[in-house]
Amino acid sequence: MLKKNFLFQTIQSIYVSEKSNQSKENNVLVLKVNKNATKKEIKISVINMFQLKVKKVNLLNVKGKKKNKGKNIFFKKNWKKAYVFLKSDQNLDFLNNSE
Repeated sequence: MLKKNFLFQTIQSIYVSEKSNQSKENNVLVLKVNKNATKKEIKISVINMFQLKVKKVNLLNVKGKKKNKGKNIFFKKNWKKAYVFLKSDQNLDFLNNSE
């Protein structure tokens, strides 16, 4: 049995960019996930939260960018991106707000 907060701690948000919008046509869901999340945890979370059938999960560690603010230099945080490949019969219409 899974903890109630497990699903919400694993997946932080849906990642929206030009590339991720193009990948929706190929049944690929791009998510921003917890840095410590594994492929198995992400797969379980997607199945339980979105009721989708997952084929495979690829992970990518994104390095934080260097930013200047006046004289100060600081770095954005590192984070992890997950590419979730869905089975061909799955539909990603839950992302659209059209009725």
